[in-house]
Amino acid sequence: MDPADAVIDRVRVERLDESGAGPWKAGDSRFAIVVEADGVTGVFAPVDELPAALVATRLGQSALRHPVADHTGLLHRLLAGLGPHAAGLGRWAVGALDCAVWDLHGRLADLPVAALLSDRPEPRVPVYASWLSLDLASTSAPESVKSTADGGFAFTKWALRGAEAAEMALLAERAAKWAGDSVAVDALGAWGHLRTMEVAPLLTPETVRWVEDPLPRTDQAAYRQLRRQTEGLRVAFGERLSHAEDARALLEHCRPEAFTFDAVWCGGITEAQGWLGAAHDAKVPVHLHGRAFLPAVHLAAAFPHVSGAVEYQVVWEPRRQRALCGTLRPDGGHVTLPDRPGLGMEVRR
Repeated sequence: MDPADAVIDRVRVERLDESGAGPWKAGDSRFAIVVEADGVTGVFAPVDELPAALVATRLGQSALRHPVADHTGLLHRLLAGLGPHAAGLGRWAVGALDCAVWDLHGRLADLPVAALLSDRPEPRVPVYASWLSLDLASTSAPESVKSTADGGFAFTKWALRGAEAAEMALLAERAAKWAGDSVAVDALGAWGHLRTMEVAPLLTPETVRWVEDPLPRTDQAAYRQLRRQTEGLRVAFGERLSHAEDARALLEHCRPEAFTFDAVWCGGITEAQGWLGAAHDAKVPVHLHGRAFLPAVHLAAAFPHVSGAVEYQVVWEPRRQRALCGTLRPDGGHVTLPDRPGLGMEVRR
């Protein structure tokens, strides 16, 4: 069927089969968003319970009879239906449904999503390794960091929180030494303004390529102030943003070292294209957040001139991919773009 003639016939939410992917553990995403057009099915998974429930109770009905190939029109319809709630959880749910529709479009066209986005997508996408649950002060940390860095990733990222400024700077220095290269540091929104000002003078570009989310809120005024008071500190942010206007203002006025937004949390693949464009205009490198790994890989393959290495969460991503038939794992610091239609993965259903 020509995708230009297809309309969405059905939207539903399915609970993933525990026998195929389980046993489940706390924090696992257990749902799939499924869309149909003329007997062809598109799907996006895994999805958490709350955004899946919003799709099931509200957004799915809004998508019915909408043309599959009109992604921008569908995005506007879904966001308009959410009204003042079109942020946070609302954007997450819209993004999950948007990705399922892109998967459906690709299956109808018999093309990978990246090939719908670009005439010449890159066949291999660089990734960086992220292991935020590792305690850098533990006795196992040196070997864990070294073995991860030996995987050929573009670079590695580690969490630093809950320690004095001097200790965090020392741990960052050690991590860079173990990795044999500068590392990214994720503060997970836990440092705050004063702690960031204490740590900033102790970090060097040779050790730390950026500090991600040092502040609890991605607020333009707060980051502009932080930039003035910590000259030379490289920061990254993006995953906590859900409004395009906020993203553009922060990119223009705060100039992060990296823009790390999430391809689903921002509103989906359709919305992400605009965010990539904003980053390109601001000349800010993009390193897409790893929670929505598969959509991020397709976006990075389609827009390699904007998007650099995608985050690969070395602990969580293999768990998420247990919900899929087949896996997308790094090899030599890259992942190969799936050549199957749509997003390129089948879900255990």
